[in-house]
Amino acid sequence: MMFKKLFCLVMALVFVSSISVCVFSQEKEVELTVLNYLDITSPEAKAWDATVEAFNAKYPNITLKIENSFGEAYHQKLAALAAAGDLPDVMYLWPGGRSAEIYKNELTEDLYPFLGPDKDKFVPAAVTPQWDGKLYELPIGITATHVMYVNTKLLIDLGLTMPKTYGELVAMVPKIKEAGLYPILMPNKAAWVMQSCLFSALVGRIAGQDWLDALIAGEASFTDQEFVDSLAFVKDMYDTGLLPPQSIQLEYGDGPNLFATGRSPFMIDGDWRVGALVPLLSEEEQENFELTVFPDIAGQKGESGSTSTVAATGFGMKAGLIGDKVDAAWKWIYFFAGPQAAEIRLIEQGMIPTYIMDLSAYDISPLAVKRGAFYPEHSGTYVLDDKITGEPINILNIGLQELALGNTTPEKLAAEIEAAR
Repeated sequence: MMFKKLFCLVMALVFVSSISVCVFSQEKEVELTVLNYLDITSPEAKAWDATVEAFNAKYPNITLKIENSFGEAYHQKLAALAAAGDLPDVMYLWPGGRSAEIYKNELTEDLYPFLGPDKDKFVPAAVTPQWDGKLYELPIGITATHVMYVNTKLLIDLGLTMPKTYGELVAMVPKIKEAGLYPILMPNKAAWVMQSCLFSALVGRIAGQDWLDALIAGEASFTDQEFVDSLAFVKDMYDTGLLPPQSIQLEYGDGPNLFATGRSPFMIDGDWRVGALVPLLSEEEQENFELTVFPDIAGQKGESGSTSTVAATGFGMKAGLIGDKVDAAWKWIYFFAGPQAAEIRLIEQGMIPTYIMDLSAYDISPLAVKRGAFYPEHSGTYVLDDKITGEPINILNIGLQELALGNTTPEKLAAEIEAAR
């Protein structure tokens, strides 16, 4: 009788325990309001739908209540919601610019505490601070506006090797010119090209990030020696023949074809030029081309191997979320930038992810694979026209061309830019 009672008690405890396990193993249902930037008639809508479907499969307890908007209508809606104190739980944001007012008013959470050690799973330039030392959205893409493309086969044919320093690069000029080639191909008839695709990276390298931060904060001047030295460096590139003066007569669209047909061992442009080069080169030919950055400069204060970058958009979360809601919000943000959604965008749109992945496993061109490998290898500094607007950037863009023509000096140009602030 005693054994029977004990057996019943044990069975009852097992039954209760099994119920408890079932109850507590089920995550609480959470509804997440999402304001998304999307034209539902665009090709990108297919990747978005696949991403939402994949998230729902992974987190069935989280219900996404999605509202899509696009263009100026999106920005107007987000601004109105912010003004009314009625932001959604998660929203599509920009690293600066259009989202600046939201960041200034601390309406969204800093994502660094959520990201933690997973920060190392993303390319460094994607997870740099966006505002006041904080990360407010987790970017799904990145643009490197400075890439030095190298035709390695042509270098070998010329008896040259990849330069590690500016001095080594300058030393190559006579031999490259003897072959009737451009030492560096950089069509910059369009005024923005030099500033965006080279000068921004040079300022980051020569002046360093601390000086750039001080400039943007209004605590440094364009007439400081760091900036004047950067302008003087561009002049030196023209004086040494690295950049032939006729480069400012070349149309921007001329670059890819000239480079693909062997008119220079080097081309300086943005990472987007991969898309223009791929159709001009066979997969076998693409193996002879590499993506790198400008070599080290004597006395540089910035990081060796750095480029100039602009982070893309991504999702951020409303400030003040708690409990299951904040956990669900982070799960969506990380999922959208992480490996599963990144793979969907890579396959559907050819979008290179900020999440570090082995792209060689995918059916994309060799140059696209090299583009993906480029980002983790190079830290990012600012693109000047992303941080400086109005008349100062206009004077800079035109002034960089005037330096090539000998119509101004670094000191004079710096003073004109400072006066326009």
